[in-house]
Amino acid sequence: YFAAIEALVRRIEEIPGDLSPQLKSQLQLLQDKLFLNAMTACVRGLEPRKHRVVFRLCGSLAFKFRSIRTSMLNAMVFSSSIISELYSSMAKAGIFSKSAAHGEWGDDLRERLTLFCICYNHLLLIQDDAEFFDEQKPCSLKQITEVVRVLKRLLQQLYWEGGRGGGKVLDSRNLSVPWAQLRDVATDLFCQLRVRQSRKQFCERDIWIMPKISFPVFKNELESKNSGRAARILRRIPFVLTFQQRVELFYGFIRSDRKHMDSAGVNFQHGAGVGIRVRRDRVLTDGFESLTKIGQNIKGRVQVQFINSHGIPETGIDGGGLFKEFVTELLRSAFDPQLGLFCQTPHEFTYPNPTSFANPNFGEQHLAYFQFVGMVVGKCLYDGIILEPQFANFFLRKLLGYRNFVDDLSSLDPEVYKNLLYLKKNSASGLGLTFSVARDTFGDSKVVDLVPNGSNIAVTDENRLRFIYEMADFKLNREIAPQSKAFVAGLNSVIKPDWLRMFEAEELDRLLSR
Repeated sequence: YFAAIEALVRRIEEIPGDLSPQLKSQLQLLQDKLFLNAMTACVRGLEPRKHRVVFRLCGSLAFKFRSIRTSMLNAMVFSSSIISELYSSMAKAGIFSKSAAHGEWGDDLRERLTLFCICYNHLLLIQDDAEFFDEQKPCSLKQITEVVRVLKRLLQQLYWEGGRGGGKVLDSRNLSVPWAQLRDVATDLFCQLRVRQSRKQFCERDIWIMPKISFPVFKNELESKNSGRAARILRRIPFVLTFQQRVELFYGFIRSDRKHMDSAGVNFQHGAGVGIRVRRDRVLTDGFESLTKIGQNIKGRVQVQFINSHGIPETGIDGGGLFKEFVTELLRSAFDPQLGLFCQTPHEFTYPNPTSFANPNFGEQHLAYFQFVGMVVGKCLYDGIILEPQFANFFLRKLLGYRNFVDDLSSLDPEVYKNLLYLKKNSASGLGLTFSVARDTFGDSKVVDLVPNGSNIAVTDENRLRFIYEMADFKLNREIAPQSKAFVAGLNSVIKPDWLRMFEAEELDRLLSR
């Protein structure tokens, strides 16, 4: 059997990158569940030196041919034990032992780890949190913790120690798996596992921190022309720095921006800057009319004078306290669910009202108000003003530029999330579901199709996974896309996106309310 696999590997590796229809059809036969199970199971009976041939075949099938990559990965990940076999094989090779922390990464080990990362990444796109945390298949949480340790050691070497004069530079010449390819797939898996950790802790908090990164050196490199490795870490895996270190970087970026804006003519001095007049009973609308006209001066000093209910200016000089009072009242008014611009989850977390377009209070200006509120939230971050309302987790992820998936639905509507997980495990027969959803728009109920002609497409056992994805995508992404885009545009007019992406959703919540 092993000889047959060895011959098959040679034949496949000789095939050119572009597949003819006949070759494509023949290769798709290899997606057979019985074949894949037998092939991966045979690893257990082989001596370790022969494992490589089996995994080379899986690797060739998984990423040599782009046109069948997804279907082949589906077959391997969901119809065979390849992930658990790869883990066992790497464990026997000593990759998870402490003594291997600084060992050589041979060709064989790199191939196995690359294939493991690709397959596990693919699985995590589909696997829900209940399967990951409770069922713990194909790997236990203890095993996943060991994977995190290995990925951290590897990425520390690839991003930092070998990044610029900090250690051995890894050579990719004459390697079957280039370091850049392993770095990219390992980074993807490292980040996906970090997302799971952010929803529910499965390993110690400091396991993600790279101890060999000297923070003073890191900061100096960011401020210099030679910021390559530090900038790459902030862009790809910022959470390997502690939260406090990233907060320090965040406010450092703001201080640098203040200096730049000051040289451009924006006034930050007490008693100076832009002056605005705000009626006490119209804080939101007056704030909107005044602040949307001042452009980048929003970053500087804004002097507020309140007008009382009798139309008389209140006495007092704004030394900063009046502006803080102004934005606090403005945001309290904007986030009030009764106003209809934002609404709340069952646990009273704030997010944009998806039907704000029909709100008579704002009409066609509803998106302009979202952009304005986003700008004010950015100003609060810029000036260190604490926000009272707490945003829903899925909306915080939108502010960071992430797309939400099924498990994020628990932060919007736990009941809908629970029902979708039930549907994933049980038959859709008799439920009467279609690819549509009813939406209430200020008392007017309307059916919205999740896909074209969705109200006429029944949900069946065969298409229920797609229904789950489409429902979650609609609720978390598409339904509030215009409002989120406008809010983010306002936020990013004050706070650069790269500064925010140093943080995760829960950390951004801490930053807003610290």
